[in-house]
Amino acid sequence: MEIIQRQGWNIFKQIFFDHWDNFKKLFPRYDTTYYDEVVEKMLNCGDPEKMGLTEYLCFSCGRGKRVVPMSCKSSFCLRCSKVYVDNWISQISKMLHEGVIYRHIVLTVPSVLRRIFYNNSEKLLGAFMACGERCLDDFYIVKQIWFYKLSGNLAF
Repeated sequence: MEIIQRQGWNIFKQIFFDHWDNFKKLFPRYDTTYYDEVVEKMLNCGDPEKMGLTEYLCFSCGRGKRVVPMSCKSSFCLRCSKVYVDNWISQISKMLHEGVIYRHIVLTVPSVLRRIFYNNSEKLLGAFMACGERCLDDFYIVKQIWFYKLSGNLAF
């Protein structure tokens, strides 16, 4: 199982290694120092020569050396992002109400509008997210009214 994970991880890194420069030419928005550093950090993750390492020895016998390479701790990295996801789930689960069924909803932009949103993301995305939030609020208010009417309890 460990080998399969590493193979998948290496394929992901190889794709970035082989195609990052061409990707930046196609999408110049990502041709910045920030994204270069994020990708470089991800590519170097787990490489003891580039990220450093920690060595552990057995206190009893002094043998049994274990070398643990440092990770990049980036949310962009497949290995390290799992920690972020686990922490996020832990935090969210503290806010949820027991016994309530929750739904994960992903709002997407229709394909015909994606280029417009991509080219004008700073202006449009905030407004788009606010609109999506209002739509969901309106939907749940209507759903709540419908539920109360069916149950005969109109005092909400």
